[in-house]
Amino acid sequence: MNGKNLQELIKNLQVFYTCPSCGAHYRNEDIAFLGRVDEHCFMQLTCQACSLPILATVLLASQIEKSVKADGARANFATSTPRKRFRSDLKRGEKAKFSGSSEISSSEIANLHLYLSNNSTDLHTYF
Repeated sequence: MNGKNLQELIKNLQVFYTCPSCGAHYRNEDIAFLGRVDEHCFMQLTCQACSLPILATVLLASQIEKSVKADGARANFATSTPRKRFRSDLKRGEKAKFSGSSEISSSEIANLHLYLSNNSTDLHTYF
């Protein structure tokens, strides 16, 4: 991978990805190239706002094109296919009950983890 390709890869990461924790956009200095194995590049993205480190594995575009040509059909990549709806396990009436609820934040999950770590009780008493 030459310098121009690496710059293009970093530019694409900046445009298409934000921090999953706080939603901040990545800057050039937030993205580090860790290495390459065959057609995969490994990048570390560290959020400048909340310091969350992310390991990204990126398939090189030249390998995607080769894969598409070899298969003779369009490859099934996240950028080329619409998101599939997940199958819900909610029972009748539960969707309406929870539709007004807000999303669970990462700080709420962290607080729950701390609580459960400090209180060794049987979870069945809560659920």
